[in-house]
Order: sequence, then structure tokens, then C-alpha cells
Amino acid sequence: MTDTIYTAITFAPVQGFIEKSRKLRDLYGSSFILSYLASNICREARDKGFWVVSPATINLTQGTPNQIIIKGDFPQKEVEEVFYSAWSDVTHTCRQWIEDNVPWEYSWRRVWNLWTNYTWEFFWGQGETITAARGNLNEIKRRRNWTAINWTGESSTLSGADAIAIPSLGSNHPKTCDYKAQKTEIQEFYKQLSYAVGQNFIEHIVEELNKNNQEIRDRLVARYGKGFIKFLEDRFPKINQQECDEIINEYGSAIIDPDEELSIPEVIKRLITLEAIATRVGIATQEIPETYRDLNRLNKNKKQEKIEPDNRWSGWFQGDGDKAGDYLKELSKNQKINSDAATYDFSYAMLHWGEKTFKPTLNGTGKGRVIYAGGDDFLGVFYRTPPDKKFLKKLISHLSNTVVKLSPKLAKEITNFRKEFDEKGLHKDVKISWELRHEFAQIIKVNYADDPSLQDAVEEAGLNQIEAESLFREPVLKAQECLDWFYNFNSENDNALWKQHKIPIGVSVGFVWAAPGVPQRDILQNCRDVEKLAKNQGRDRLAIRILFNGGNYLDWVCPWWCLQDVLQGYCDRNEQTGEKANWGHIHADVALLESRHAFKGEQTDIALALFGIYFPAKKECLNLKNEKILWNQYEQDDPNKKIISYGILGNKKDCKDVNQALNNWIINLAKIGFQLCQQ
Repeated sequence: MTDTIYTAITFAPVQGFIEKSRKLRDLYGSSFILSYLASNICREARDKGFWVVSPATINLTQGTPNQIIIKGDFPQKEVEEVFYSAWSDVTHTCRQWIEDNVPWEYSWRRVWNLWTNYTWEFFWGQGETITAARGNLNEIKRRRNWTAINWTGESSTLSGADAIAIPSLGSNHPKTCDYKAQKTEIQEFYKQLSYAVGQNFIEHIVEELNKNNQEIRDRLVARYGKGFIKFLEDRFPKINQQECDEIINEYGSAIIDPDEELSIPEVIKRLITLEAIATRVGIATQEIPETYRDLNRLNKNKKQEKIEPDNRWSGWFQGDGDKAGDYLKELSKNQKINSDAATYDFSYAMLHWGEKTFKPTLNGTGKGRVIYAGGDDFLGVFYRTPPDKKFLKKLISHLSNTVVKLSPKLAKEITNFRKEFDEKGLHKDVKISWELRHEFAQIIKVNYADDPSLQDAVEEAGLNQIEAESLFREPVLKAQECLDWFYNFNSENDNALWKQHKIPIGVSVGFVWAAPGVPQRDILQNCRDVEKLAKNQGRDRLAIRILFNGGNYLDWVCPWWCLQDVLQGYCDRNEQTGEKANWGHIHADVALLESRHAFKGEQTDIALALFGIYFPAKKECLNLKNEKILWNQYEQDDPNKKIISYGILGNKKDCKDVNQALNNWIINLAKIGFQLCQQ
């Protein structure tokens, strides 16, 4: 027997809390709250002198994994007190803020208390080793102890599972409820709540600016953009009440739309992203993760949308390390190493990778943003949405004048472009030639460092140099940019992004290229499904899904080692490769052959011949005689042992029809390539 004891802690529903989201702000708020609750437990444990083995000590609130391993006897009652106290602070602060800022007669406190007490299931287990503590925790998790909150009335428009948060919530009986009056209450309350949120958002920034502290001002500029800060300093105090209300409504609706009908947890997720509310919970300003400067840009202007929607596709990805639990179990069995230190090092490596290596590859690049990176699991989005034209005017003027001086032949096009810009901003349909885009991007790239007026214009737009250059070089994000990013994610190259944490585990990622009309909650569900697809088809690979409006989709799954080789190995009938290649050739051939049922039956000759024609340099990739190419290979040929190489079709034992699987892989490659790689 040993005197050493380990405490394992987790809480649920983590995935459900994140997935009931419609806006990026929901995702951000969900992730932030989960990490905040976990970090409170870790902080208390360290204050009591315990060693938090996992997650490792790292100074960030967002990104802390929710499963916690502590070396020492941290009593369950004490841990629960810390956890529920932190959550109670969040719910109380949000409720109190609403009651203070939206005048109404409230009778909803009992329901808020229910959400305070019953949102989470809390799990606590102990053991003499880390493995034993985790095993005990998993056993306890199987004995679910969840209390549902009953309610009457209309359900939230997001999840549909919980009641709409309104002042009279909990006071209406089904037999006596006046549903018409309740509908009026919902509309008026959310109109006022949205306005109050917008007003607080602006007033808090103004209050901070009025402190005349340069450090605070610099932080606000970095967070919200120089143009917005200058607008609040110079113009906002001088505008009339009508214009003031319009601006407040604009920013309020970006956080809570007046037409939305949210449950209490959904309201909390939105409010906690406001700096004024997060700081009330006791979170220091520097701990609040960077606010999305462009969140408001993703909230379409409804008046403009009715005339001409600026519909843009976006790319979403969700990933998870392969068999990280098995890796940690192996560490604990290794008598030659200190398993506690090894577990801590694993946690530190993954958290440090997420914060210092992974996030910078997207955040601030103009391509997208990492939403969370909590250890070996992560979620991100690729998008490119331009700032409001009022913040872009100075930059457009500067670039246009510079181009006219350098290339007078483009003067006429500049004039036409400026007219369209004044009407629509940088709408995706605004006509701007490749030559002019190239000129704009080059000016930013070459002149930025030595041109203070250009720097000022870029900052006023709320961009950095890289974001501005990306925006003008390619105003509308292309799927190929997402693929280019994935090519170096877990390639054979030792400098691949995933390999930089130095932990020898694979990674499975699901990538969804989504049409503009697909609701975000549907996109997130598809992200989870396609990540699971990557796991089920052999792990250590990328699963791609093209998600169309209406819910139809195309899937294709490929191991990391041959992803770039295959997609860039396409050669059309005119022997064009790369960006110039016409994927319509193979796409048309596949469509014709499918219409004639050519891929049916116990043969792969047609599919392989097609692959040989359009991928002449990659025939070896699909050599049916080479088992190592097609199937995952295991140590000592034992499927229960470690995978030593990953095949195109994954695990042979899981494949019901080898011929059909190979045919489908080539068919779907043609369809996916046509959708993503066609320029």
C-alpha cells in the first residue's frame, strides 16, 4: 500500500454546453466559461499546496482542459464548493446586471437559482495512481446524477430545449398563461436587453478611455481597432440621440439580437464576453482572452442584406489527438520514468502548443481564428469578412491615391472601384481586378513599415498588416487557402504544426466547408460528425465535408501523409497542374460514369484507370498490391498494438467492401477536388 493519493475531477455537459451555439460569440463564451470554472479549481488546489499534475500551470483562462488531476487528497466537498461558487458568481453577476440595466418587474429569480444549482454534473474520484484515479472517475461518471429543470411556455430559438429567459419566467401556469401577452413581453424585453448590452459595451469603453491611461488605451485599440476607438473619442460624443441609438442598437444586436429568444445559459454565454461583466466576476482584464474585433462584422446589416446579401462560405474544423489516454497509460506503466512528471509535461506541452504555436497560425492572419485549444482538442474557423466601410475609408483612400501615382493606367478602374465601395463597402461582389488587388496588397506589404499614414489607416480599419494584406490580396476567402493551411498541419515534414509539441501521438481532424445559409449549430454538429468520421476511418487523417444549403454534403477522408500529394498531383486533360488545372474534367467523367453505373460490381478497374489518367505521378498511392498503402499497419501485425503506418482506407477489419471503398475514395476525391481546388 502507498500513502500517495490522486484526485481526478471533471464536470459535464461540456460538449453540450459548447454545441448549443449559433454565433462565434456563443462559442467563445462557452469555451471561456468552461475554462474559467476549471481554472478556479486549479487555482484553489495550488493555493492549498497541492500539485496540479494536469492541466499544467499556464497563465491563461481560455483553453484550460476540464479534466483535472491533482496529487493529494482534495476533498470532494471542498472542490464542489469552489466549483459551484465560481459558477454562482457568473450567474449572479449576469442576472444582477440585467436587472440593473433593463427596468422591469422580475419574478424569475427562482429559475435562475435552478440553473445555478443544476446546470452541471460534478464528478470526483480518487486512486493511488493517476490511472486508478481516472478509472474511479470514469466509474462514477457512469452513474449519472443529473437533474433536469422543468419549465412551461415557449422554448429557446437556439436549442429548443430550454425556456426563454424573460422577466416573468417561472410565474406563469400553463392553464392561466396568456401566450399573446408573453409573446409581447419577449419582443419588448429582448429589444431592451439588446439596447442595454450595446449601450454598456460602448459606455464601458468610453469610461476606460476617460481614465487617460495610455496603457489602457493601447489595450483597447488592440482589442477593438483604432478606427472604432477614434470614433468613440471624437465623433460619438457629438452625434444626436437618433444616431446614437442606431449605433447602440447596431452593436447590441451583434451580441444579442432583438429577434432572438434565448434561454438563461445562452444569455450567460453572451454576457460573459462583455468586458464590463467578466471583470465583475473577478477576472483581471489581462486574463480576459482577446475579444474578437471582427465579431460585429459577422453580424450582417439587415437593411443591406435585403438588398444584396454578402454571402461567404466559411471553413470550420474540429480536431482531437489520437489515443492520448492510451499514451498516458503507457507512461504510467513505464517504471523508468516519473509518471507524474510525464503527465505534467504532456499537459504543459499541449497547452503551450495551443497558446504559443497553434493560435498564432490563424489569429491575426486574416484567415480565421482558433476558438479554443484545450490541450489536444481544438476548434477553429476560417473566414474573411471586411470591416465596416466607415472604418475602411481612410485605408481605401490611401491605397487608391498611391496606386494612381504608381500606375496611372489603373486610374479609371480605381474610380469605378471607389464608386462601388462607397455604396457597398468591400462586398464580395464588388468588382476589383487581380492587378488592382495585387497592387493594394503590395503597397501594404512593402510600404507599411516606413509609412506612418498607412499604418494609421490600417489600424483605423481594425486590422494589422498581415490581415490587411490578406484582405486585399484575396477579399473573399477561398477553400484552397484552408487546404494550404492543412497541408502543413501534420505532414511528413518534421516542422509540421502538430509535431511541434513533440508528443508522439497522431491527430484526427474534421473540416467542414460550409455554405453561407447553413445555421452555425448545424455546422458544429457536422464538425463533430466529420471528426468522428476521421477517427472511425483509421485515425491520423483529415476528413473533409462540403456542406451545402439544405443539408446535403460530400465527404472525403485522407491520411495526412498523402493529402497534399494527392490534391496537388491532379493533372487535367490539357496537362495543366496546380492552380491552372481544371478539376471539371475528372468531375464530368465521374458524373458520366456514375450515370452509367460503371463503378458498381466487384471491380475497381475503372476507378483506378481514372486515377491513373488524372493523377499520373501518383499511381503508386493506390497500388492494390501494396497493403501498406491501403491499410493501417500495426506492430507485429497485431490490431491491438500500436499503428505504425496509416493506410488510405484505414482499418481493414472495419471495411465491409474493399472494392466499393476504393471506388468511393476516388469518386469523392473528384467531387471534393472540384468543389475546393477549382480556381
